[in-house]
Amino acid sequence: MILMLYHDLSKVKHWYGPLPDDGPVETDNVSVLGTSEDCYMDDETYPAYYDNVFGPINDVCGSDLDNFDYDFLNAEQCKKLIPWLDEQIRHPNDKRFLPMYKELKDYALKAIEYNTGIGIECC
Repeated sequence: MILMLYHDLSKVKHWYGPLPDDGPVETDNVSVLGTSEDCYMDDETYPAYYDNVFGPINDVCGSDLDNFDYDFLNAEQCKKLIPWLDEQIRHPNDKRFLPMYKELKDYALKAIEYNTGIGIECC
């Protein structure tokens, strides 16, 4: 999974509908993090990703994450995401995803602070 933290949405050069589409390229406006979780998904690992990451985030944030998809969570969606991430960090259903939850929370908190958002690319 690749996370992109946008520092200033007014500096986004490329948009795909409502989604900023500048990345994943590190610039002065976009910080890119390849999460510590190995993001390779195959037929065996995909269900765990969907059950523990994509599906719950979609439910909480109204996003449309899936395998090989990109979506953008704005600051309001990030605010909704934080309580779910806190719960997952305290009581993870699958401990393999704990580093990813922590990294996602760090970026979500920064996106709230900047009033921007995060792009999530599911690889």
